[in-house]
Amino acid sequence: MGFNQRMLQIFKRNKAFTYAELEPSHVNSDNEYQDEDRLLNRFSVGDDSFEHAEKRENDTCHKHHSFVRCLGWLNGLFFCLSLYLFTAAMLNWKQVPGGKERNWALKQVSEKSPILDAIDIPLSSWRLNGTFLERENESIYRQPPSPEVDAAWARIETQNPIPLSRQDLVNQGKNPDLYAKFPESFGFGPDAFIGRIDVFHQIHCLNRLRMHLYWNVEYYYPDEKMGKYHQLHASHCVYALLQNLMCQGNVDTYGHYWVDMQENAVPDFNINHKCRDFEAILEYHDEIAVPLEKFGALRRPADEPVRHMTHEAKEIFRWFDNHEDDGQDGMEIL
Repeated sequence: MGFNQRMLQIFKRNKAFTYAELEPSHVNSDNEYQDEDRLLNRFSVGDDSFEHAEKRENDTCHKHHSFVRCLGWLNGLFFCLSLYLFTAAMLNWKQVPGGKERNWALKQVSEKSPILDAIDIPLSSWRLNGTFLERENESIYRQPPSPEVDAAWARIETQNPIPLSRQDLVNQGKNPDLYAKFPESFGFGPDAFIGRIDVFHQIHCLNRLRMHLYWNVEYYYPDEKMGKYHQLHASHCVYALLQNLMCQGNVDTYGHYWVDMQENAVPDFNINHKCRDFEAILEYHDEIAVPLEKFGALRRPADEPVRHMTHEAKEIFRWFDNHEDDGQDGMEIL
């Protein structure tokens, strides 16, 4: 019987054995004797010890396989998570400030406009000048009429037209076939339509109001002399509106018609805007607002600090007959 067969028989009997049980034909040298002796002594144990060894080996294999499976699941999970994050980042790349798409944030609150694709329009915080009284170095837009004032308004209410594409009009829900084009001699090509940017029209309208402020005075103030208060009030309102129009910088565009009553193309001011829901704002305001009568009845508590207004402010508003407490506080208010 060969050595391997003899070993197999011993394992099957599962009992202790000695070197004497092996056939000598497989013992060819002293080294082989020693190797076989070590091998046989390893298994010269009782039945219980062999079973425990086999169980430990099975447990070790099971734990190893479980660890490998767990590691595989973790690798798969991390791969899927990485793939998801990469895909989300690519899909949202255009939505990230500084990403690929120019003026992404403005496009979310505006109608489609070629201006938003043509130039970068940064967003910035701008504290509006809402003071009532005139100051030194007052803005040109609050000053009394003069050639310099008219020139300043003319610059920001520019009425120079710009070229629009056919698609620009389509984006506004218009039929381009009804709109006027620039002749090719203007250098814009054969399909350039006459257009303008709406913010400049809005400022133009405000300037017209500035130039016609006294039209309705007799109706609204029949028994009141127009003095410094009304002049300042009108100037304040016009300038506040101007700053808001310039701050918003509406870049929606509009086209022009050819009409039979004049030689020049006529603007179509009936254009789409992306607007905030004003009625929703008004409804919420009415829910939380304090009635004006209730507000008007409020008086300053004795322990509250008071701002001492200028002599000029008290004169214009006729708040006091004397001005013993004249001060410079509140210059940014009035």
